[in-house]
Amino acid sequence: MKTRISYEANFKGEAVKLAKETSARKASKDLGIPENTIRNWIRASETRADTPFIGSGRKYISPEDAEKAALLKEVRELGRANEILKEALGFFAVSQKK
Repeated sequence: MKTRISYEANFKGEAVKLAKETSARKASKDLGIPENTIRNWIRASETRADTPFIGSGRKYISPEDAEKAALLKEVRELGRANEILKEALGFFAVSQKK
């Protein structure tokens, strides 16, 4: 059974820097990390320069998609608040007629 090891983003960044200065093979040997892991980190740092190491179990979300998701969430919350206000208005309108 494989044991999954979690590395800090700073460590990954330093490992990538070392691999670019020397080679992925040498960095792998020096750090005791599989070469393929370092190559994956290098690829991630090249394709997602803004957030290359987002952690395990999370998929990459671009800043535009994150903003879009936040705005959609806000629209849903405002819609719910609007429905509550409409119900409250109806309740108070009925009580005013009495």
